[in-house]
Amino acid sequence: MTFRGQRSKRLERGCIGVPAWIELSGLPLALNNAAKLPYCWAVFRKLVEFDMEANRVRPAEFEVTVAELALRCGIDGVKAHKAINAIRKEGLIRCFLPDTDEEPALFQLILPLKTPQTADETRAKFGDAFIDAEWPPRYAAEPPPPTIGESTSRAARTQRVVDLYLNTFSMKLNSLILDELQLITDRYDDRLIEKVFRRAKAAEATSLGWIVAEIRREKKAEEKVPL
Repeated sequence: MTFRGQRSKRLERGCIGVPAWIELSGLPLALNNAAKLPYCWAVFRKLVEFDMEANRVRPAEFEVTVAELALRCGIDGVKAHKAINAIRKEGLIRCFLPDTDEEPALFQLILPLKTPQTADETRAKFGDAFIDAEWPPRYAAEPPPPTIGESTSRAARTQRVVDLYLNTFSMKLNSLILDELQLITDRYDDRLIEKVFRRAKAAEATSLGWIVAEIRREKKAEEKVPL
């Protein structure tokens, strides 16, 4: 099977598209089959598009409401949650889901993407689709390793947020909560995180959703204050 050369210029034209190697890697069918949801690939594909729109230079965390995600995929909120949970279970994303579908959720794609065929294997099979394409393509490689200083700083910041969570909510942690705490650490300023966790303890808050909603409110309020 061959495909016409299609080095994408869609980003330059203001139109977001999923990298061809992901679509040709076998992931669409594999993801739908693993999740037993015929719309799971559509949801994941839209998450990739949201990441490409929010993070033009390189993949990173991004925000979108579950309500908007469902609307853009032509499904309801219940199906969107099922798909998100299935995609997370397959190890393709990290995410933080707030208390309501109208509040922004946090997402991050896990790199390199786990696909039935690697990018190199896909290019070998469908060579015509990748003429003059930059390589390795987006999502196919590990992110650049942090320097020792960056790695130490990120680990220390994450541990601080974990400690805040344990002191505020619960002594129980699992991999999903750790992923959520990592996303919060990567997304928000340390000062705001610590300020809101202290407020949460005083207010006897019971969820990370409360924390993230308050951080967003604080951030918006600070942005409105004139310099």
